[in-house]
Amino acid sequence: MKRQAVTLKDVARAANVSRSTASDALSGTGRMTDATRQAVLDAARRLSYRPNPVARGLRTGAVRSIGLHHLHAGDRFASDYFREFVTGALEGTQAHDYDLTLLSSNPQVPRNLIPRVDGVIIADPIADDLRARQLLEAGLPIVAGEHYPPGVPGSPIVVADHERALREILDHALDQGITHPAFIGPDVNSGWGVLLRTAFLAWCQERGLRGTTRQSRFGNTDTDEHEGQVRQLLADEPATDLLIASSEPIVRGALAALRHLGRTPGRDILLACCGDSPTLAITSPPITAIDIHPRALGRECARLLIHMIEHQGQAPRQRTVVPAETHWRDSTTRHPTPGRTPR
Repeated sequence: MKRQAVTLKDVARAANVSRSTASDALSGTGRMTDATRQAVLDAARRLSYRPNPVARGLRTGAVRSIGLHHLHAGDRFASDYFREFVTGALEGTQAHDYDLTLLSSNPQVPRNLIPRVDGVIIADPIADDLRARQLLEAGLPIVAGEHYPPGVPGSPIVVADHERALREILDHALDQGITHPAFIGPDVNSGWGVLLRTAFLAWCQERGLRGTTRQSRFGNTDTDEHEGQVRQLLADEPATDLLIASSEPIVRGALAALRHLGRTPGRDILLACCGDSPTLAITSPPITAIDIHPRALGRECARLLIHMIEHQGQAPRQRTVVPAETHWRDSTTRHPTPGRTPR
């Protein structure tokens, strides 16, 4: 005969308390004496009580699941960065026995319903993402993975230390003798793009250099388009001797453009990327890049969001910063041009 499951009512009866007191004692809430709480815990242990998560969710409204929103999330699984970010978020949710739900993401079409989750991670918030704005206005606990663009409602954020790593690359390039740096990255639609461009231009001003910038749409993976953009930049600014690209697709376009123009990264122009990937380590030449540790970023987003959920929205006043690491490769090691005396 199948044993009947022990209920909360059974625990309450065994501890000689009300059902609501038993529920509060088991969840660590409510006001009661330590002796009463311990009596409930002892009764639950003695009866081998296991709470019913469905019933508990109906009572509290909690589903022990957090949502993950990203612009065009399905397409982004081709990105090493996004796969690592999701893996980190899964590690963070599993550590606290939460589920992770990947939310549907059509940035131009509003949601019909607010998702049935306890909170949401917004990865790489973008200004014209309609669904991200809906989530921010829905009253759910929200944590963003990376900076918000100007004009977008905010929330606690977890970010990589981009500026420190970018300045490290720029200082290294200056030591190599560069005089005409350039940057290509996302426009004001991306808070990450705004941060990188602002940091680049501030560094150039501090060093008395005229920095050149060009804009690229966030998430644009069209290598041919980026190749054309780099060709045009070098036609406009032929003295450019350092190019900082925000993403791998821009680097691939830059390599094609430089090959066409007969220029060699690491020799007559330095090339670096603000995000690393396995591919950048095996290009010719290998590309210096900033590892922003997306797995750690995703894991920290999940940890912070679950803390907010379980502590009624309490969040740090300041942003949470995950260290970034520069992987130095041949594309920023200036080699002497054949027939020319080294500096």
